[in-house]
Amino acid sequence: MIYLFGPVPSRRLGRSLGVDLIPRKSCPYDCLYCEVGPTTHQTLNRMEYQTEAIIEELRAYLTHPQAQLDYITLAGSGEPTLNLGLGRIIKAIKEMTETPVAVLTNGALLHLPEVRRDLKAADVILPSLDSVIEKTWRLINRPLPEMSLAQMIEGLFALRREYRGQIWLEIMLLKGLNDTEEELAALRRVIGKLSPDKVQLNTAVRPVVDEVAQPLDEEEMEAAAAILGPTAEVIAACSRSTKAEAGVSDARFIEMLARRPMTAADVAQVLGLPLDLVKTRLKRLCKSGLVDYSLYQEQGFYSSC
Repeated sequence: MIYLFGPVPSRRLGRSLGVDLIPRKSCPYDCLYCEVGPTTHQTLNRMEYQTEAIIEELRAYLTHPQAQLDYITLAGSGEPTLNLGLGRIIKAIKEMTETPVAVLTNGALLHLPEVRRDLKAADVILPSLDSVIEKTWRLINRPLPEMSLAQMIEGLFALRREYRGQIWLEIMLLKGLNDTEEELAALRRVIGKLSPDKVQLNTAVRPVVDEVAQPLDEEEMEAAAAILGPTAEVIAACSRSTKAEAGVSDARFIEMLARRPMTAADVAQVLGLPLDLVKTRLKRLCKSGLVDYSLYQEQGFYSSC
């Protein structure tokens, strides 16, 4: 698969088939915490990118689905709303399957009416909002200079007014950056006006771009959730079981680890394989130079070389 990845166990979306809609690391942001790595093509310009090829790959997969899916998730290694074919892709998915469509977005382009029109047929939109204080927003998300936090927030409000599906707002909390009482109180005020269906709190539990992005512990996360209101929840580790996939190739391992760093337990859960077997395979791939191993926050992560 070129544009599809998974299915993977998502903390928010269950068993999710990912769809990569944009060239790797094309994004208006260059977030401190991005698990995919630094942005290499920072842009606000929407582009045509392999729309028909993506639709055909989806059609081929969904004709003979390999697993039961909870969601088809438009995301990947860049900002999916940059793809001018986004609306056509969502429409095509809706014609192929009843599996709900989710879109992960940083929200940077939601102020554009055409982007909101493209998203209207999605079942769930999961935008990010890490701070509503300009200085902190620029520090964490490192947007292009011409971007405006006020414009980005207004895009979220416009989406809420026009969109009939679910909005699940994600907030990435980082120690000493956006976890202060001032930051959380300001976020709560905006959340109250926005009225998202869910507010989901995350922190930097995977390798990050810049070590200044440090995670909160469980107690700190729960305290932040209490401040942010009754719709706020700390995202828990995915506990859904997966069915075993027989004969998983080395290429499958490498393709998964090229998308994002994963622990051995993550890989085992995605593939539905015994953890000991996965650890043995990963050890061999490390020795062969195809996979790299590193420690982050005292936890071991594997990534493709």
